[in-house]
Amino acid sequence: MSQAPQSRPAAVDFLPQRPPIRHWEALTGIALGWVLVVLGLGGGWPLAIFCLPLATLLLAAATGLLLWPGDGRLVEFLTLGAGLSLLPLLVALGLGAFAAAGLLAAAAVATWLAAGRISLETLPRVRGAPRVKTSTRAAARIGGDQALLAWFKLILRPPRAQARQAMLRAVELWEARLAQTSDLLAYHPRPPDLLKVESRERRVLGQDVRHIRWESGFVPDPGLPGGDYWERHRRNHHAHAWILEHGGKPRPWVLTIHGYRMGTPWLDLRAFEPALLHQKYGLNVASVVLPLHGPRRSGRLSGAHFLEGHFSDFIHAERQSQWDIRRLLSWLRLNRHAPAIGVYGLSLGGYNAALLAGLDDELACVVAGIPVFDMARTMWRHMPPAEQALMRADGLSEERVREILWPVSPGSFAPQLPPERLGIFAGAIDTLVWPDEALRLAAHWGGISPQWFPGAHLTFAGTAAQRACLYSTFAAGGLLEKS
Repeated sequence: MSQAPQSRPAAVDFLPQRPPIRHWEALTGIALGWVLVVLGLGGGWPLAIFCLPLATLLLAAATGLLLWPGDGRLVEFLTLGAGLSLLPLLVALGLGAFAAAGLLAAAAVATWLAAGRISLETLPRVRGAPRVKTSTRAAARIGGDQALLAWFKLILRPPRAQARQAMLRAVELWEARLAQTSDLLAYHPRPPDLLKVESRERRVLGQDVRHIRWESGFVPDPGLPGGDYWERHRRNHHAHAWILEHGGKPRPWVLTIHGYRMGTPWLDLRAFEPALLHQKYGLNVASVVLPLHGPRRSGRLSGAHFLEGHFSDFIHAERQSQWDIRRLLSWLRLNRHAPAIGVYGLSLGGYNAALLAGLDDELACVVAGIPVFDMARTMWRHMPPAEQALMRADGLSEERVREILWPVSPGSFAPQLPPERLGIFAGAIDTLVWPDEALRLAAHWGGISPQWFPGAHLTFAGTAAQRACLYSTFAAGGLLEKS
């Protein structure tokens, strides 16, 4: 079956945004910074090593917001500084400085909420996503997104000149290869069935979890750029999954796909709520680990090289992700005799779930939670301006990157399931994955309606929208027993 890529993702309208204004709420960050300075200078070295670097961060970010309003990175770093103030707070409590700890806690909470209010007021509004009123609750929720974005940008290292030139050569080779390709499905060949895995029992979050491991078998196409480098990630040659399985007769399964920087059992299983999926719904759960994450990582941080470095790395990462997921699906069908399998992905996992929906026609249903749809657009939105300028100087634009990512884009493949067995939930004030991403995926999936919750990227769990989306989609796919 041949499928051609769309010319571009579905258009989404953004509502008019007011010009940048000076946010006087940033004064709370200056106050918190000076509280930390006083504590650091007067509390001895245990407090100084925590307080003074944080004070520098907060004073710089807050002052920048007052002098140069409109730079979203300043809000992100202000939020991160407020969150990290928990560290000197704990030290102050340990030293018995309760009055100082109380003052620090009050200033940190005020700064976190002030940064959240600034984020809400500057958040781009998308036509079709519900508007969330500025409130203390909304400000508190959006803060987690902003702090996480700041952390991602702190650990990001822009490519050096030599690496940028290598990336440009890789892009040119990809463009030449794509010009000769008429069938994008050729980039996703059906992998051999998975018949045998290594297995051991673990105790995670108070329950028994089966950890399975198998040889991935994925080999990058030697004719594609970056394949030789991809093979150097030795730990990535084996795939992993966490298994929760009921005894007795075969039951339906849900295969979960985690988000970026996850991949450890305590984090993955907590995000996918075993109490809901495994216990309340009675499903067996297989939580796959994406390439370069968790036990497959290459370097100190989970997910390194998946969304950073060469764009060709992301193409290899996605091709291997789909390969490993489809092998795990074959093991569930052949070895565990799964009567039906649904897929549930979060964030980057939502991207992979949406891509899988266009490749596998045997799935019972697919839920994409807080999903990325257009990876080039999302990467460009969060790329620091200096790195964007370097990319443009090298001739790399967002549109050009989007074209070379088409082989691994959900928008390149029509879904293999009817609309009633596809579900999307998204946050109305999500700043990591903007709401327009869910709307674009919904349009690609035949115009289905996303379920919206009034929160941010990290506050989806337990919301009415998430519960309704999971229940209705799983029920339509036949995963849930009829009452």
